[in-house]
Amino acid sequence: MKSVERTRDGTGDAPRSQGCYRCDRNVAPSRLFRVDVEPPEVLEAEYRHAVRYCCPHCAAAMNLSEFSDRVKRQAGQS
Repeated sequence: MKSVERTRDGTGDAPRSQGCYRCDRNVAPSRLFRVDVEPPEVLEAEYRHAVRYCCPHCAAAMNLSEFSDRVKRQAGQS
């Protein structure tokens, strides 16, 4: 995983025209997952709100997405 630059307001990555923050794959913006993480109030002093953009492969690796039945069926055929 590579480090990322923060936006001026400290909320995470600026939206990218393409690319995953985890693996640097070039991905069309319409295919990027927006990962928005906000800490609970009790942890706000230690952690900041963050937004990152990642490709479908990394979203799946982090178990962040639910896939349609069609996608699950296709994966089972490989």
